Amino acid sequence: MSETQGHPAVGGEPIARFEREGPGCRTLVEVTVPAAAEDVWESVATGPGYRRWFVEAELEPRVGGALVTHHGDFGDSEGTITAWDPPHRYAYVEPDWMGEGTPVPDWTTEISLEPVPDDGPPATRVLLTSGVATEADTWGEDIEGTLTGWRSALRLLTEFHTHFAGRETAQALVMREVPAGHRLTELLGLDGAVVGQQATARAEAGGRQLEVTGTVIEANGGPRGEGPAQQDSVVLRVAEGAAPGVYEFGTMQYGETRMSVVRGYVHVPAAAEPGAAEAARDVEQDWAAVLDALLA
Repeated sequence: MSETQGHPAVGGEPIARFEREGPGCRTLVEVTVPAAAEDVWESVATGPGYRRWFVEAELEPRVGGALVTHHGDFGDSEGTITAWDPPHRYAYVEPDWMGEGTPVPDWTTEISLEPVPDDGPPATRVLLTSGVATEADTWGEDIEGTLTGWRSALRLLTEFHTHFAGRETAQALVMREVPAGHRLTELLGLDGAVVGQQATARAEAGGRQLEVTGTVIEANGGPRGEGPAQQDSVVLRVAEGAAPGVYEFGTMQYGETRMSVVRGYVHVPAAAEPGAAEAARDVEQDWAAVLDALLA
């Protein structure tokens, strides 16, 4: 689609950049979502909405309220809401993002929504900024390192509202620590996946063949792609089956720890059987068995 009023194309690729501002720095990611601002607000500013595009979370909808996001084996992140103006804007601050005992500047994230003025279907510009106001020379690399993740998250937000709006969502998450050099995408036959084309993740566990086929919406290949070196991932949109949704298969490096991750954003029609929670549990059990078999 073409751009509208100078915004990114509706449903198009998020625009992302890293900026330094005096002593501070921040990431900025912008995307235009094909939905009304009130519907997008439900996704970005409620706990159940978060699981559609990011992680499991709890959010108290008020200034001074708590925002807690859950990152599996990497623990939880705790913040406090500092601005709350539905359905337009909210912000939160995370003061101890390196853990207790490490002095760091506050890390502030803000999400703003702006309806796109147009005669066509409703659309909303989403702008996410995230960073620190001081000590950019010390912490700039950490801030910039979140750019790929935030861009992926807003891409998933667009995916939900484009292809799965109105559905019930549950997440499946499997994480396993793996040895150096382990690449899950290679083991699942996803090497060479191309955005816009079909690809299939294939594995076997307990004598049972498991396959997930979908359209590639993201492919990060470390030094060959847009992801950091030693990290790779492939994300598939799965339109059919008992557990439709978006599936991420990848391996990432955090310091000395290397983790393989399978995450499923399972988007099931409200009246479907099984429901989203049951379907996500089945996905989680299947892929836990796969990762355990690969590491046996």
